[in-house]
Amino acid sequence: MDTAQQSMQLFVAINLFVIGLSHFVQPKIWIEFFQFLYKKGNVGNIFNALLSLGMGSVIVSFHFYWKWPIVLVTIYGVLLLLKGLIYLIVPLVGVKSIGTINNSSRKFKWVGLIMCALSVFLMFNLLVESH
Repeated sequence: MDTAQQSMQLFVAINLFVIGLSHFVQPKIWIEFFQFLYKKGNVGNIFNALLSLGMGSVIVSFHFYWKWPIVLVTIYGVLLLLKGLIYLIVPLVGVKSIGTINNSSRKFKWVGLIMCALSVFLMFNLLVESH
């Protein structure tokens, strides 16, 4: 595994862990964030789309590998790119999506656990590959 690939895997692992932990520990701030975006309509959708497009394009630009298990990083990046593309090309899809957020924190806690688990898996893989 080359250094750029390892760096991008670490970048994704750190981001997934911090955001995932935040989803789990503070789901109400995420509910509030998405409700704020929804109230802003197309402007909120553009903001949401640009966040995904930015992160996805960075990941795909530096990590386009299709070998297990690191393909998970590439897939994550491609999915973020697709989300950004769809939300910018068909804004109604993005606005409807962020409008589905309700006051239940259960969904955010589960998403947070999944993000943290994927992060730990990526970190473990980095440790194994470096030895």
